[in-house]
Parts: sequence; C-alpha cells; structure tokens
Amino acid sequence: MKILSIPIILASSLVMAQDDASKDQVSELEALVIESSPLGTKTTDVTQAWSVLSGDELDQAKGLTIADSLSDTPGISQTTFGPTANRPVIRGADKFRVRMLQNGTDTFGVSAQSEDHSVPIDPLMVDRIEVLRGSSALLYGGSAIGGVVNVIDRSIPTSRYDSPGASVFSNYSSVNEGFSYGAIAYGSSDKLSFQINGLKRDYEDYDAPTFYTEDHHNPLARPEGPFNSVANSHSDSSSFGFGASYMLDSGFAGFSFSTFENDYGVPGEHAASDTLIEMENDRFEFRTEIQISDSDLLTGINLNIGYGDYQHSESGYEGGLWDKHATYLREGYEGRLAFEHEIGEVSGVLGIHGLFDDFKIVGDESILGGMSKIWNPGNNGTLENLPNPLIDDINGTLNSPDANPKITGEDATKIALFLIEQYSLSEDTTLNAGIRWEQIDRKYEASSNIDDDESTFSASGGISHDLSELWNLSGNVSYSERTPDTAELYSDGAHHATEAYEIGNPNLENESAVGVEIIVRKTVGNVTGQFSAFHTKYNDYIFLEHTENERDPEGIPENERWWPTGGFDPNAEGLEEKAYEAVDAEFQGLEIEIDWLAMENQSWDLLLSFYGDTITGKNKTEGGNLPRIPASRLGFGFEVMQEKLDFGMNLTRSLKQDNLGDDEEVTPAFSILNAFASYDINFGNSVGQFFVKGSNLTDELAYNHTSVLKQYAPLPGRSIEVGLKFDF
Repeated sequence: MKILSIPIILASSLVMAQDDASKDQVSELEALVIESSPLGTKTTDVTQAWSVLSGDELDQAKGLTIADSLSDTPGISQTTFGPTANRPVIRGADKFRVRMLQNGTDTFGVSAQSEDHSVPIDPLMVDRIEVLRGSSALLYGGSAIGGVVNVIDRSIPTSRYDSPGASVFSNYSSVNEGFSYGAIAYGSSDKLSFQINGLKRDYEDYDAPTFYTEDHHNPLARPEGPFNSVANSHSDSSSFGFGASYMLDSGFAGFSFSTFENDYGVPGEHAASDTLIEMENDRFEFRTEIQISDSDLLTGINLNIGYGDYQHSESGYEGGLWDKHATYLREGYEGRLAFEHEIGEVSGVLGIHGLFDDFKIVGDESILGGMSKIWNPGNNGTLENLPNPLIDDINGTLNSPDANPKITGEDATKIALFLIEQYSLSEDTTLNAGIRWEQIDRKYEASSNIDDDESTFSASGGISHDLSELWNLSGNVSYSERTPDTAELYSDGAHHATEAYEIGNPNLENESAVGVEIIVRKTVGNVTGQFSAFHTKYNDYIFLEHTENERDPEGIPENERWWPTGGFDPNAEGLEEKAYEAVDAEFQGLEIEIDWLAMENQSWDLLLSFYGDTITGKNKTEGGNLPRIPASRLGFGFEVMQEKLDFGMNLTRSLKQDNLGDDEEVTPAFSILNAFASYDINFGNSVGQFFVKGSNLTDELAYNHTSVLKQYAPLPGRSIEVGLKFDF
C-alpha cells in the first residue's frame, strides 16, 4: 500500500525550482563568482582549487547530508558515520581542519568534536554549495587550514523578487523508506523582500548488500551476521525559517531566523542500546552590503553576523533503562566586518573577524571527562568498603600526573584582523596576497586551572594568468597556523563513537602548514575543466595514534587494574587506547574534472564528464602513512539534455586502499553506478519537474576507508528515489 500511495503523494506535491537552471555551460561559467571570497572573485581569477554546486547539478547531487551531496566532487570524501552524522573530508583533512559554514558564518554545531555528531544543515533547501580546497585560514581562521565548505541557502534575500511565488517538493527513497517534503514562499513589496520556508524528512534504517561485522573486543571471535540493513541508522528531522531584506539604493540590509531539529540513531556496536541523538539548533543572521560610489578609496562595506543556540542530548538503554548519557550545549556569535577599497590597479579588503563561543557538556560520559570517576563495582559506592589494593589503585589513578582535568565548559574568544589585496599586473595577469593575525583566548570550567591564550599568523600569495582566451594558469603558496582544539589537548575519556579511550596532550604546539598548489583551468568552449596539483607540508601535525594499550571506560589501564583474577573487571568494557600526538607530515595529490559538450543538435545535446583524484598522506617523523586517507577514484558519466527530458548515468570506481596507517585494514575497491532522469511539466503558468534517481544500481557492497565505522555501516545498497517539484 505504501508503494501504491507514492504516485498520489507525488502528484499532490510541488517543488522549488532553481533560478539558474540554464544549460548554457559557457555563459554560466563566465559569469560565475566565488561568493565565499570577499572580493567576489571570478572563478577564472581564484588562485586555489574550488568547486561550486548549484542549479541542476546540485539537484542531481543532493543527498541526505552536505557531505553526501559533495561526495563525487574531486578531492572531497565523507566520513560516513551512518547516513546522518557525516562531514566532508577535503584532501584528507576533516574535523578540526575543515570549517563548515552557513551563509559565511559558523553552523554553531559540534560536528567536529565527534564522528557521531551531525552537521545541523539539511541540503534540501540549499541553493548553492561552495568548496575552497586547501587553506582558507586568511578568511576563516586556523580551523580552515584544510579547507572550507560554505552552504548558501538565500535565507536573506539579496535582491528584489520580480514577482511573488511559492514552491513545494516531495520525494521518496526506497533504500530507507524515506519521505521528504517542504515548501518555500517569497515576495516583495516596494523595498522589502521576504521568504518563508519549511521542510520535513523521515527515514528508517537503510538497506545494504549482505555484510558481516567483527567484535573489536574479541578479534578471534567469529564474524557476526549476515546483515542486510544498518541497525539504528534512522532519522526524523524538520526545519522552519524566514528572512527579509530592505533594499537600499546601493545595497541591502536583512535578517533571517531558522530552527532545525534532528533526532537520529547512532549505528555501530551501540545500536543494540538504541542510542539516540536529539538535536536542536536555532540560528539568527544579519547581513548588509553597501556599495560606495562617492569615495576615492572605499568602495563597499560588508557586515555579516551569525548567532547560534545549539544543543543535543545522547541517550540509550543501559541495563534495561533509558539513560541520558550527556548533553552538549553551544551558544555563539560570529561576525565579519569588511571594508572594500580600490587604489588604481589595486583592490582589496581590510576586515575584522570575531567568534565568541560558550560550550558546555552536561553529564559524565564525555571524552573531556578526565580521570575523575571512581571505579567501584559495588560495595554501596563507598571507598571504605573496598579492599585496600583497590583503594590504592583508585587514589593512584586520580592523582596521576598523566591525568587530564575534567572539563565541563569552555568560553572561547577569537579576534582577528585580515588584509587581502589584489593587483592587476596586466590585462592577463592578476596577483593577490593576504595576511591574517588572530588571537584566541580560552577559559575553561575545569577541575584545575588551565586557561589558555594563543595567537596565530597566516599568509598567502597567488598568481592568475590567462594563457589565452580559453586557458588559465593559477598558483598559490600559503602559510597557515592552527591552535590545537580542546579535545586534542585535554581529552581523557571513553569515546564510544570510535570505541576507543582517547587521551589528549596538553603540551601540543600550534600546528603549521606550508602549501603549494598549481591549477590549470579551461572555462570557455565545448570542453571545460580544472586540473590541480598540490603539496602541503605540516609541522606538528596532530592526529590520534594507537598506543597498543587498553583501558576500561573509567580510564584505568588493564595492567594497572586490581581484580582478584587479574586484568579488567569481567563486566567492564575494554577500549583501545588512542593518544593525540604531533608529527611532521606531508600531503600531496592530483585532481581533475572535465566536461565535454560532445554533441549539439536542435533538439538534444550530449555532455560527457570525467573526474579523478588521488592523495597520499605521509608521517615523516615515524615513517609510514597517516590514517584514514581517502582512496583514489575515477569517475565517468554522460548526460543527454533535451527540451523537456534530461537523463544520464555516472560510474565511480574507488580503488583499493592499501596504503595503510597504524592499525588499519585494507579497504577493497568498489564501483558505484548511478542514473538519473528528469522531465519538465507545465500546469498553466506553473513549471514543475518529475525526477527519478537510481543509486548503486548494481547493489555492490562498498566500504568507505575514511569512516571509523566502515565495518558496521557500509554504503547504502540499491536505491530508487522518485520526486516531483513545482514552482508557481
């Protein structure tokens, strides 16, 4: 009955239409600018590798998460901790090295803190996604040392709507019995423009080809399975938002509000506990852009402010009772004030940037919990009733000089000044350079005084040269610094998302990176594309390394735990110990993407595409490879574009990853075949589109090497998605 109801639901649903759905590749690329750049730089002048998804290309790529939507973009992988908790991996960098932005300011989530924390953005309402590969620390701070993903949703109108309108959409996915639907309405009155939107998404545990899992606590145990779905991978989410702008004679000023809720299961070994994360994020934005025409120096003033109030709780069944393990709370402001200026052939931006954060953890189960819990298997919870050897063991652990303090809150302030200049050396050659200084102050709610203040410096320079009307050669060199995150400094607790006991190192120094990149682009003609080669050298590169030891959830090593029979309490869980350390490291790789408009006819066109990427990450201090480096990939595709019907297929081949870091296993090669088709339909003056997508059509078992949960959460199996979108 559910399948039979799908056409009825689709027939009554409508979808947001994209304003820039033009198929004219040349004109679109020629006019395209990178909005994440303060100079509004043309794509032909950007001296670092970029990717932009918008219009039809974004519609075809949209998945359950932002990372999923970007997963076929060269140089970008995903963490895939299940279908919901998923972050982009840019050239092997993730977590604290990749900044996730929404309309240019922080998402105010905590997705970088743990692999099971999701990014609080749903891609359904997204209008555009921009990715800057390589360091973007000049604009966005040290946490962008590996790259930036800026998700743009047009929640604040930047221009007047020509006429009022509304759009709605819905779709169904077979792999998880998922339904999505939403709507947006917009209009203008004199100088006021406004929009209001909402969406709902609900899906069950997703299907996968037959797979088996292993018990990491007992490597000699038989594999468990077979399984045909990933347990506890469901989600139920919704969002609502509105925004308005007042159109000035030389710009605009606007604000927006949005709220996003997402309740999702955490797959893996704790799926048996029905572990659930309940997230809520409220967000306000204010933005104004003013162009100045009567000044010999100042050409514009831009102000962008974001505020977020985020929380999520983690709960599950323990001993047959529903228990709340921990609650994460984050409240923050981020603002950027930029002054655009121009002196002769030199144009640039001078700006001040600030991020003010208040972060708290409520509950005992936290990687920042410190060695502060008293392990007690019974005896009414009193030390007096315990045997003397156990008392000595506990006191020794609590007083250990190696123990990090328990942290329940962090108040962080980041203030930065940046200057970026661009000089037109000739009609064909443009130079750019920039510097950034940032001061970071952190005050902790902790069991000991560990307040911290640091400063960082970043600089970059680049050149863009038009070799001809068709070809462009660009290059850049950058130096960036990043302060260690609190988790890297002071972790001392069981991390059940990764099934490890993680230990921070308070002696870590600032991480620094020197990067060099060369890009060749062709943005005009029937064949367009981008080729990039990069090399980045890190000093004091921070990562988690296996220590070959085990601890119980209270932090006591196996060889130090008193028990009458020796070793762990038989009821205690043994967790692999991982410790943060710093080494010298090098990353290098190649990326290529090509689009070829192979045939042009009166009634149809044929577009062929190819992409590929490869990356290596080396531990230069200890030798060998760094962990969780994405596998090399090759992708091929075609698209036939007619007046009303578009259809195509693409095949991605992920090669075997056997360049392994410490304690990693080989990830086999796999191929994913996808297909899509869309048909434009008209009802009166309204325009809509019916679409069908097929994913992993061969139902191949596939594992993502960058996922810490790959054995428990393989990629989804065969899926058919159908939907209808309409714009009136």
